[in-house]
Amino acid sequence: MEITEVRINLNKGGKVKAFAQIVIDGCFLVGDIRVLEGKEGLVYIAMPSRRLRNGSFRDIAHPLNTETRRSLDEAILKEYERVVAERGAGGEGSRSQQIAGRFLGEKYWTEEDVDED
Repeated sequence: MEITEVRINLNKGGKVKAFAQIVIDGCFLVGDIRVLEGKEGLVYIAMPSRRLRNGSFRDIAHPLNTETRRSLDEAILKEYERVVAERGAGGEGSRSQQIAGRFLGEKYWTEEDVDED
């Protein structure tokens, strides 16, 4: 199983920070995955669920083993952090930071030109 795409839609305020959709092997989409904020600001994911008649919730779809759960968590949280960082930098600010980062990475800027007299 390969997660071929992760889409993040940020949520405004509240415990639910974002909604995620994943595409598995380029042919199967799982949506309504929630990125939640827990204690001390830690974020985690919750799989799609529905409310039962007794008021409790039951997952509609979920991984069957630890390895799959870990890969889902990593892929979704990595994309969530990227989107949050991009959004936090702002539109033009992020573009100028990208350009500055590119130039700061160039050899021209990192090597000193020493005159030997």
